[in-house]
Amino acid sequence: MAVNRIRRLLPLLALLAGCGGAGGGRDTNVLLISLDSTRRDLLGAYGFESAHAPGLSSSPNLDRLAAEGVLMEDAYATTSWTLPSHMSMLTGQPELVHAVEIDYLRPDRTRPTLASALKARGYRTAGFYSGPYLDPRFGFAEGFDRYEDGYGAALADASRALRAADERVEQSGDRAALQARQQALVRVEALSHKDVSSASIVDAALAELEAAAAAGEPFFLFAHFFDPHYDYVPPAPHDEAFDPDYAGELDGRDFWVNPKLSEPDPRNPGLRVRRASDRDMEHLRALYAGELAWTDAQIGRLLDKLDELGLAENTLVIVTADHGDEFFEHGSLGHRRTLFEEVVRVPMILRLPGALDANRRVEGLVSTTDVVPTVLELLSLPSIPGLTSTSMVGLIEGREDGEDRAVLGRILTAAEIAILSPADDGTRIPGQLLKLQETYRKGPIKITRERSWPEVRGPVPPAAMAVIEKKRDEDYARERLVWIDLERHPEERAADHSSDFSDPRARAALEEFRDLYVELLRERTGARLQDDEDGPLVGLGGLGYTAGTAPEDATAVDRFVPPPPGIDVVGEPR
Repeated sequence: MAVNRIRRLLPLLALLAGCGGAGGGRDTNVLLISLDSTRRDLLGAYGFESAHAPGLSSSPNLDRLAAEGVLMEDAYATTSWTLPSHMSMLTGQPELVHAVEIDYLRPDRTRPTLASALKARGYRTAGFYSGPYLDPRFGFAEGFDRYEDGYGAALADASRALRAADERVEQSGDRAALQARQQALVRVEALSHKDVSSASIVDAALAELEAAAAAGEPFFLFAHFFDPHYDYVPPAPHDEAFDPDYAGELDGRDFWVNPKLSEPDPRNPGLRVRRASDRDMEHLRALYAGELAWTDAQIGRLLDKLDELGLAENTLVIVTADHGDEFFEHGSLGHRRTLFEEVVRVPMILRLPGALDANRRVEGLVSTTDVVPTVLELLSLPSIPGLTSTSMVGLIEGREDGEDRAVLGRILTAAEIAILSPADDGTRIPGQLLKLQETYRKGPIKITRERSWPEVRGPVPPAAMAVIEKKRDEDYARERLVWIDLERHPEERAADHSSDFSDPRARAALEEFRDLYVELLRERTGARLQDDEDGPLVGLGGLGYTAGTAPEDATAVDRFVPPPPGIDVVGEPR
């Protein structure tokens, strides 16, 4: 199997990394920039052209960085929402391994991160984040000497209020404290969509760069920029730059609930139905481009400081994103709902003068999980034991043709539903419809599989529960497994997918997907609930569990890891 050949190469790559090679050396600095909610096709370096502002790039500083370094044409995020995607980016492991894909989980503390690996090698480590899903409670502070938010004033106040509410819950745990914390949580989430934080992130990063330069220490600096995330309300002049002549009524405020843009889909819980015209959608994209331009301008300050301090020549800069956003290409809006190309295909730009050629565009599938082994190889450091991702360096240098590379995608979603009581008395039982979507991309072939099933939320009489569980298990056992050739069908229309795997390419990809799935499950470590040491359980709206309703045993969570693709729940091939 091609996948197994990749795995057999990992020890060799680790050996090569430890022995030097084309890397920048063990004193090379690292700047990792994560753009939230950033589609690759909205950046100038990836071909973005404004329909209403010809010649204006949304990303002149990132365009310059790409011209001075390497642009990966086929980079993918592992999922389409922030928490698990960043966990994959910073651990080098996919969701199937690190298991942090639900709002109330954090990783096993024994799992190394890029920050902890570099700290162990004497690096000064600092991280600055601007989105609530990168909060330390989720485990992101591991390995950082400093790990701080760069929130604006209102969100910073709300975040402090949430932490105070956490403490009250920890002390009393009564209903009033729980309700107060839930209100604080809702306020944090709402304000995060309105916060403007890129300048604050850069201010903190600039101070850290100056301190690191003064100390003469190699550094790892992580900077996360949340501003590209909706709401799309960019600061002036970026608010009008990409659509100066728009005369309509749509703006980017209250993105998810704006009735001029969309309304709830009565047939599909958790989804929206478009109401905006084509011209309004063009304006929405222009506002999104404005958010990217604002963020790019702030990143420019950071890159300029590297030049000013004489650090640019010895600093590996990597820019990528956790996911993109959808604009109803497949009937969905925003993110955290699907794994279509528009929401998982992300930018990936690397610059390290003297080690990576300038102005290179490299084809071949890579994942955001590959950031960790790439950094370690370029720094001539040993690989992390058990790492399942692969460095991009061989692909960049032409030592790999990329044919053996593949990328995984995975997302678990939940939508509130009412389950009809088995007593047929009209009673509705609160529940959630869970959907697990997974993808495997190998060359032009993309395999998608789905399972969906209901889960009850709240007490149910035993007799009724037995009926509901039987229906749940029947639904869970049904797997949708299809494939598509993206070179022939880039639009990913439902009609162009096939459940017939007799095509040799599709069959081979499915077998590799199955083999890899089994292999990754061997590396999986159980994520754990946020415990008292980290503060009480807090989710940000995903599956909606609270400290009182999160599952205490593995029964429900076990369903998040179904049998390998094409295998039924009792272990027989389909």
